[in-house]
Formats: sequence, C-alpha cells, structure tokens
Amino acid sequence: MNNINFDEAFTHCEKITKNHYENFPVASFLIPKDKRKYVYAVYSFARYADDIADSAILTSEEKLARLNLLEDELDCVLNNQLENLQEETKYIFIALYKTLLDLNIPSIELKNLLTAFKQDSVKDKYDTFEELLEYSKYSANPVGHLVLYIFGYTDKKLFALSDYICTGLQLINFWQDVARDLEINRVYIPNEILQKHNYNYELLNNKVENENYINIIKELIAKTKEFYKKGEELPNLVSGRLKYELKATYYGGMTIINKIEMLNYRTLTTRPVVSGSDKFKILIKTIF
Repeated sequence: MNNINFDEAFTHCEKITKNHYENFPVASFLIPKDKRKYVYAVYSFARYADDIADSAILTSEEKLARLNLLEDELDCVLNNQLENLQEETKYIFIALYKTLLDLNIPSIELKNLLTAFKQDSVKDKYDTFEELLEYSKYSANPVGHLVLYIFGYTDKKLFALSDYICTGLQLINFWQDVARDLEINRVYIPNEILQKHNYNYELLNNKVENENYINIIKELIAKTKEFYKKGEELPNLVSGRLKYELKATYYGGMTIINKIEMLNYRTLTTRPVVSGSDKFKILIKTIF
C-alpha cells in the first residue's frame, strides 16, 4: 500500500471512539494529545470486534468467521502486508500498524482481546466465579496493559495492579448490565452463585428481582470490590496525566459500585448510570 495516510487513519479512529458512550474515560483530556491517537486506534479495534461478538443478527459461526478475518488482518499488520487489508477496516488497521510500530507493543495483547471476543461468540453462560476471572484475563486485562505500554510503562508490578482494576471494571460492568446482557442471551452471573441462592436462569429471564436475586448481586459486589481495591495503588505509581486518568477510571468504577449498593442491588430492573454530578465528584476526587 503506497502513500499511507496515517493522519487520516487516526482521524477515522477518533470518530469511532467519540461516537460511543462509555462510563469510563476513553482518551479524555487527561491523556496528552500526542498519545490520544494511539488510544483511539486500540479502542476502535476493540470496539469493532466487540460489535461483531455482540451482534444480534449474526450466528455464532458467522461471528467467529468475521473475528477470524480480523485476526488475519492483524497478522497482515504484523507482517507489514497492509495491501491485503479489507476496505471496511483498513483505516483501523493502518492506525493500529502505526501504533504497534511507534510503541513496540506486543501483539499478544491484541490477540488476547480477540480470544475474548471469540469466546463471547460461542459461550453465553459461566459456571464459576473463577471462570469469569479467567475470561477477564483476555477481555479486560489487555486493555490496561495497552494503556501502560502507550505511556511507556513495562513494570510487571504495574501490570499486576492494572489487572486488578481492569478485571474489577469488567465485573462491575457485568453486575451493572445484567438486564442488557439478557437481551443478547448472555448471563455472567455464575451458575454456582445462582444455585447457592436458590435462583435459576428461568427466574432471571423473567426478571424476578426477589430477595434471592438481591443477595446474589450483594455477594458478587462484595467479591468484586475486594478484588478491585487491590489495584487502588496503581495511579500513585505512575506520573503525569496518566496518574489522573487512572484515578478517574478507578473512581468511576467505585461510583458504579456505590450506585448498585444505593439501589439495594436491584440491577435487574434499574441500570445504575453515572450522572453529570457523579462525574463532577469523580473529577474532584481525581484532582484532590
């Protein structure tokens, strides 16, 4: 591919990023301008793959086929074969190529994300909490690693702390979005927890928000909070704007946990959201 326009590719990824709402900051003003383009590239790649895995139209086989095609394109990037990229996704992968080239990021982080999306395409229920933690190694932890790489950090201790935060955020999202996940026939509440509290998939699908359900979410939030707080030290071990970006992200997760607790764990009928005033409080905590 001749005359590669990296600026055009990064601009395309920026538009994708800004067109999606997230609870947690994505390339916010806290991230230096010269690094935002790399966040846009990584986010766009993950967003595109996630949309495939979450599609209500595609079959499991079709999802896997498309995700395998994405992996083929990633291999093209890794082998400097940009001329083989698909028209629909070429800008994402051109931006990703430049990101990997500039920052020397290991490709395994992106491969792990694709592994998680493939799992989402074929697996819709989990038996144990440990299974969720294993899934999060692929779905969430690579995101934290990528952010650290973008800012030039490679210390294993930082990566371990990041894993606590990223897995915690993944779990928080599960308990926040129980009803939304049901709409795409996905259940992340482990079956062992359902059985422990005399609850089942039929009750869940019928949105029976009884005391048993409340106790389920209460237990899961307690487990999640304990895990999440193990990463609390991370923001103070990095410098510059990343410190504040990570603090904002961490407090964003804690805000959702607090919202769920304030709802008395009734996340099946009410989805906790971060309001404008919540964001202001997060900003104050981040700065001070």
